[in-house]
Amino acid sequence: MIAFHRRAAAMIVALWMVIPVPGQAQDGHETAFVIGLMESMNALSIRFNREVCGYILRHPDGAHYSTTKASWGGHASCASLAVEDGAAVVSSWHTHAAWVPEYDGEVPSVQDVEGDMQLGVNGWVGTPGGRLWFVDVDTGDIRQVCSLGCLPSDPNFIGDDDPVRKTYTLDALQQRFGDSR
Repeated sequence: MIAFHRRAAAMIVALWMVIPVPGQAQDGHETAFVIGLMESMNALSIRFNREVCGYILRHPDGAHYSTTKASWGGHASCASLAVEDGAAVVSSWHTHAAWVPEYDGEVPSVQDVEGDMQLGVNGWVGTPGGRLWFVDVDTGDIRQVCSLGCLPSDPNFIGDDDPVRKTYTLDALQQRFGDSR
């Protein structure tokens, strides 16, 4: 089943690279790069039960991407390392560590989204269930790029108590987490 999700994700990325999608805030090259990066980082994050994070950088040619050195955090937090002067940061990325029933790690947290908004960069989040999320700071939209099992997932993951939608706004996330700001 996981192999099917990975093949489906690869086909979606291939289509994104040739078919323009209205309102798409990242390009297919960035998406493909992030999926490849998150396949390895999500597996390590789950294995060691620690968040891993960094920034996606765009090369001067505009078509190639790299990442800063990965930074290791705790179970529910991570601080990215400083970026070199002149680097073209296009987005942040991080994982949500191993699955814990008491922690709602299958969606980006309010702090994740607000942190990206403060930095003014889009964000990517990998979850213990193998979801990949994209946070568009220009529109405030938070959407699943691929669902359960798209990325390596925690073998102990047994599902969500609260159904996970395909898209959220910051207000909807605040409601999900009971944040009454």
